[in-house]
Amino acid sequence: MSVTAITLVLISALVHAGWNLLGKRDSADGAYFCVASAVGAVVLLPFLVVWGGAVTRMPPAVWAYLVPTGLFQGLYFVGLAGAYRNGDLSVAYPVARAFPVLMVPAITAVLGVGERPTAPAVAGMVVVAAGLLVIPQERLLRLSVRRLLGPWALYALLAGVGTAGYSVVDDAALQLYRSALNGAAFQAPIIYAAFQSLSTALFLALFGVARMGRSGFRSAVGGIQLRSATAAGVAIVVAYGLVLVAYGFARNVSYVVAFRQVSLPLGAVLGVTLLGEKLGPARAAGAALIVTGLVLVSLG
Repeated sequence: MSVTAITLVLISALVHAGWNLLGKRDSADGAYFCVASAVGAVVLLPFLVVWGGAVTRMPPAVWAYLVPTGLFQGLYFVGLAGAYRNGDLSVAYPVARAFPVLMVPAITAVLGVGERPTAPAVAGMVVVAAGLLVIPQERLLRLSVRRLLGPWALYALLAGVGTAGYSVVDDAALQLYRSALNGAAFQAPIIYAAFQSLSTALFLALFGVARMGRSGFRSAVGGIQLRSATAAGVAIVVAYGLVLVAYGFARNVSYVVAFRQVSLPLGAVLGVTLLGEKLGPARAAGAALIVTGLVLVSLG
């Protein structure tokens, strides 16, 4: 990965850990993230006006990609909210981010997109995954499968599937869009992020209506902490917008997805320091493994 890509992803990771803290603290659910996604679309609306010409040059295939990316983003937020309702931030957040580290390289390899990860990058991904297996444990030298099971883990898996899905879709969409704009590094990601946020909000609204009915979902939206959801919405588009820009400076999207996991130890620290969660040897060792793996990924 280039220095530019690493810098963008590091800033994104700080912002990402911050909005996840808000979500956990304020009991985020699908309605919360629906509002947050809608706020993100509104925040980026001025860019659509200023760059109207670039919007009209978006290829039809990219418009089509907005459907699956909205679906995957919706699944990600539903899974994340469920994981936070049933587990600690310092555990649920890292585990939810663990699955894409393994899923995305496998998917890109099957699809034949991007360059094959180098040996250091693959080693780093394995180390990251190992660290994320250690984090949920009660004891450092005693791995328990039971600690990896439960509702929080299933929701975390759903969030991981969503992350892997939208990461691959977005990389493919932006390659097409950048090509149409002659390689524009910033216009394509920001415009795409605006429509992606809108698509995500629509899918989350559909999920909510299907589960609770119109009146139930309307009541759920009315009961959220609007200030928190608004702040989270702004942070979400900033964090992921930086990642989308970073895709243009990386040889393989799996490198970006893996290095984004630098937010994991940050999330664990926030959970411990601000939410009063316990930091045992296993969580500390898991965080250390993750950082080591990320260094290897960056060297790749």
